[in-house]
Amino acid sequence: MEHGFLSIYTAKVGEYLLAIGYLLLFIPFWRFVQGGKPAHAKAEAAKGAAKAGAKTAHSGARAPSGPGWFQVPAGVYLHPGHTWARLEPDGLVAVGADDFAHKLVGAAHVELPALGDHVMQGEPALEIGDGEKNVPMLSPVDGTVVAVNTKAKEGPDGLTDPYGASWLYKVKAPRLAANLRQLMRENPARRFMADAEAQLALRLAPELGHVLQDGGVPVHGIARALSGDGWDETARQFFLT
Repeated sequence: MEHGFLSIYTAKVGEYLLAIGYLLLFIPFWRFVQGGKPAHAKAEAAKGAAKAGAKTAHSGARAPSGPGWFQVPAGVYLHPGHTWARLEPDGLVAVGADDFAHKLVGAAHVELPALGDHVMQGEPALEIGDGEKNVPMLSPVDGTVVAVNTKAKEGPDGLTDPYGASWLYKVKAPRLAANLRQLMRENPARRFMADAEAQLALRLAPELGHVLQDGGVPVHGIARALSGDGWDETARQFFLT
């Protein structure tokens, strides 16, 4: 009787050892199998995303890539009406139309305030046009005009560098600190420009082939390419005039 009990005990111990051994071998195998699934799933997801992206690229307007269609450099304060202000080393404030405005209109002509004129933030102070029509733009700051860019007034050759040589006028700005609080710079300015790009992209979708050059860069004079002779109304909507 005792011998039979020991035999059964030995057999049970053997079964337990086999079960434990099976589990010890199964756990690494299970981890291997489960570890491979996410990688496979990620690969499939990536393929799916690539296909979806390809479809989007062919079916809708191309969104700006890289730095975007329109630029805004450091040190420049943007007004929501697409003019800019920059404090100069001599204490004067330079004013101009931003990159968006230049490309939207296809700037070829400007009308500037006269020396001694007083301009006010948020009020019309200059006009920009394509040589046939002009659109008013708002002053980004208050001040008295002490300089105007005569080269910019002479024609298109003086309007090729929106934030540099193509500044439009300079003012003495007695309320500069208060004015700057109403303007945007750095990240807020870049977000504002990105929003303007997005709004424009929505309008461009049906006319994409006419408005985008090779590589997806807007032509100079987007508003006319988009709206024909009614381009000035499109520009006014963006310039808040």
